[in-house]
Amino acid sequence: MNWIATFFTLLALAATGLAGKELHGALSEPTPQAPPAQVARAVADVVEVASVATTPRWPALFGEPLPPKPPEPEPPTPVAQEEPQPPEPPRPPVSSLGYELKGIVRAGDAVWGLVSHPTGEQIMRAGDMLADDLPIARIDETGLWVDNGGEEPELLGYPEN
Repeated sequence: MNWIATFFTLLALAATGLAGKELHGALSEPTPQAPPAQVARAVADVVEVASVATTPRWPALFGEPLPPKPPEPEPPTPVAQEEPQPPEPPRPPVSSLGYELKGIVRAGDAVWGLVSHPTGEQIMRAGDMLADDLPIARIDETGLWVDNGGEEPELLGYPEN
């Protein structure tokens, strides 16, 4: 049995040496250049094969690809029409808010009015605010004229006893 193993080992060693010699000979020779006509024909064959490979033989499963559509113009926005609002209810009279005229003071061209309220008394002149949204329009002998948001100012006169 040793003889057979030795024989095949020597045979494999000889085959390896012969293969190494052939490899050395192939690597030491220059590489042959292909003629240009054959290369052009080979490229044409590759292009032909590629074009044949890209054309489907069956219809596409999800449809044919289409170019993108141009964007649709946006429809004009509708103009919101305001609904007619009911007229505002009239404001309550100034005297019902707790204001009372106590007196009027004149000094030359300057005129002041002394106004009483449950929170205290104030000296007011034309242009001052009686409340947050109640400006005093003018002061004359009859009393204070307060702009109550109506067409004409409202009179805050002396209390009737």
